[in-house]
Amino acid sequence: MDTPSKTIRVTIFGDEYPLRAEGEADTEYMTRVAEHVDRAMRKIADRSPSMPAAKVAILAALNITDEMLSSQRDTERKNVGLETRAQVLREKLEARLANSGTHTASSDFGTSRLSLSAN
Repeated sequence: MDTPSKTIRVTIFGDEYPLRAEGEADTEYMTRVAEHVDRAMRKIADRSPSMPAAKVAILAALNITDEMLSSQRDTERKNVGLETRAQVLREKLEARLANSGTHTASSDFGTSRLSLSAN
């Protein structure tokens, strides 16, 4: 079943824009996105009231992109840390199981299978 799309109207920096939304959740999301852009533009305009709207929009786009890229970088760093911890834990588990003599596993963590042997 396809979710019907609808057009919503948002106001950004005093101008109204039609946006297409797919379902109620998307409508709420698109509204939040527009509000974020509006806040970013107003924050810049408050500091420089005579700045043309196009320049305000470019600076807002730069600030929002900086937020996004910083967030991505932080997420990547966290992922690397989690991957490193998972590798250390996998190695400790494999060493423990190897010492107990009850281990058979593939070297790929994602497809690792452990089984008990009858010794």
